[in-house]
Amino acid sequence: MAEANSGKERRVVIACRVMEPELRQVQAESGEAAEILYLDQALHRTPAKLLGQLQERIDQAAPRASRIVLGYGLCSNGVVGVTARRQGLLIPRCHDCIALFLGSPSRYQEVFRQKPGTYYLTPGWIAEKKDPLGILAENTAKFDRETAEWVMEEELKHYTHISLIDTGVEEMAPLRERARENAEILKKQYEEIPGSLEYFREIVSGPYSDDKFLCLASGEAFTQEMFF
Repeated sequence: MAEANSGKERRVVIACRVMEPELRQVQAESGEAAEILYLDQALHRTPAKLLGQLQERIDQAAPRASRIVLGYGLCSNGVVGVTARRQGLLIPRCHDCIALFLGSPSRYQEVFRQKPGTYYLTPGWIAEKKDPLGILAENTAKFDRETAEWVMEEELKHYTHISLIDTGVEEMAPLRERARENAEILKKQYEEIPGSLEYFREIVSGPYSDDKFLCLASGEAFTQEMFF
């Protein structure tokens, strides 16, 4: 287990912007002085682009950071190859960010086993309109409405539920309204499940337990084999 933050340590967190509401909340609660840098939340859809921008931010932070922590899971292999060239790098042990919003990889596995065909929404996804309806609107602007609807139906044809994760950081009423609209238009069952800020607290403040984080040594590049 990596040690918790010391008074002399300068920790930099590089995270997807979808996590901003939760990370902002835990940082305010803890008074932690960690620097948090955000990347666009749509990058998981283009893994090669994600890797390039993530490495750029890591290299920019390296001169001032004693430790760098990622707010990313495996993310469609978008973090494979990423390297902290000057200091250690901590990466959450999760396939995607849903485990972060639920509090742990084990909690995610539990929820997944119960309802594997679930599309999850969080406050950040809805705020930036990166939910299915937001993506539908983007595609309608690029194509015609009929084509955009066909693309969305194909992408979501294996999903049966749309689930809103309540992490307790935002007012639920407007989030619920938008999430229900997604479910209604896409003809999916709607539900809400409780989230957790625990994983986010550990990203910002530690400790970095081996069951939740991979710890890369200085100069070591992340490989998919490490994750499994």
